[in-house]
Amino acid sequence: MEFRCPYCNAPIYSRKNKICGVCEKPLPKELLLSDEQVAELKKQMDTEEKREKEFKQQMNDIGPHDGHGGAFKI
Repeated sequence: MEFRCPYCNAPIYSRKNKICGVCEKPLPKELLLSDEQVAELKKQMDTEEKREKEFKQQMNDIGPHDGHGGAFKI
């Protein structure tokens, strides 16, 4: 679903922003995410960030590899 500013018809790329990024007019509440929705999104992003960090650490712990499932031979 695409949301647009009711004043200038510009697309709304983030429903967390309270003003239009083009005309800078305040967006109606019905187009915005609630505080609860923003908090849930932040929680999800934090979880994904943590998983990514853990995955990268696991890859570092394994050591060098060739990208095809095999280790480099030295």
